[in-house]
Amino acid sequence: MHSKRVLPVVGRCVLMSVLMSVLMSLVILFPQSALATKYAGAFMENGGGARALGMGGAFTAVADDPSTTFWNPAGLASMDQNELLLMHSERFGDLIDRDFASYTQPVGWSIFGSGQAGIGISIIRLGVDDIPFTEHLEDQLDTNNDGEVSDTEALGLLDLQDEIRYKSDQEFALMFSYAEQLGSWHLGTSLKVVRQSIGQYSSLGIGADIGLLRPQLWKNLDFGLKLQDITTTYLSWSTGHTEIITPAVVPGLAWRQPLQSWNMDLLLAGSLETRFDNRRTADQYHSGSISYNSHVGMELAFARKVFLRVGFDSGWASENLTAGAGFRVAPLTIDYAYAGDSLDIDEVTHRISVSVTF
Repeated sequence: MHSKRVLPVVGRCVLMSVLMSVLMSLVILFPQSALATKYAGAFMENGGGARALGMGGAFTAVADDPSTTFWNPAGLASMDQNELLLMHSERFGDLIDRDFASYTQPVGWSIFGSGQAGIGISIIRLGVDDIPFTEHLEDQLDTNNDGEVSDTEALGLLDLQDEIRYKSDQEFALMFSYAEQLGSWHLGTSLKVVRQSIGQYSSLGIGADIGLLRPQLWKNLDFGLKLQDITTTYLSWSTGHTEIITPAVVPGLAWRQPLQSWNMDLLLAGSLETRFDNRRTADQYHSGSISYNSHVGMELAFARKVFLRVGFDSGWASENLTAGAGFRVAPLTIDYAYAGDSLDIDEVTHRISVSVTF
């Protein structure tokens, strides 16, 4: 009996500490945004799961599969069975690999005694291999000994190919998530540990996300809200440099419409990602240091076994188009997603994920 009470007590301490951090971060949010590092921790931004990508990343108010640990941890409160999701995607052939894994399950205890709660653990990994390092060759390239390697001197690398060292870039985010139903609302949080390494250099940071979910806010309309990196995430590098990931606010809506006459279900979703790190024209809309990206998506389910999806991710041009499909044979679900060349580098994204319930 005593061991069953330990988890709620520990969980309450964790959640209360996060909530206190939320209050503090709301006070210092805008002063810190001026010191933000653009694109710090960017490897996490596309989340996980082929289903979410196929819907343009409009998943804040959907939040009903294991990828919700990233998109909105509050969705864990409605999970009614154990589920494991594995995802893999590649870009530039196999030069850049990105993986996402998430395990979620309902639990028989709850912090605030509501009786309906869920937990999850997930990991995001991005790896880039064969990155050339030439720092150790600077003395050989600096033929005039002026302390700088000019463009002309850099051509000497052609004669030093065998001495170039190739290393890998490894970036990880490990997330521990918990959610609970409080009346009509679901509240969730994800504590995350971020580690990046490239060659002999590495960084470490700890942050937190907060999620809210209100199913059936009005008829079939669901509301979701994600406060990402709400405590502000600091990435401390071994070089002494510090990067800052500022908070982001992502509200979303989802409309679920059963089409019983055709044995189909229609899901329409949208979200607006708001950032404060001065991205300007790199994002879809901007005003001063604040920028916005819209995400919209649709899913059509046939007998809840075959799924077709389409969406727009951070824009309305053809390169922002996303699409996908899924097939479910219980307990297995396989999803595929395609995303256009939004970076204008002649490279599209293909993503596959597999999930199993048990």
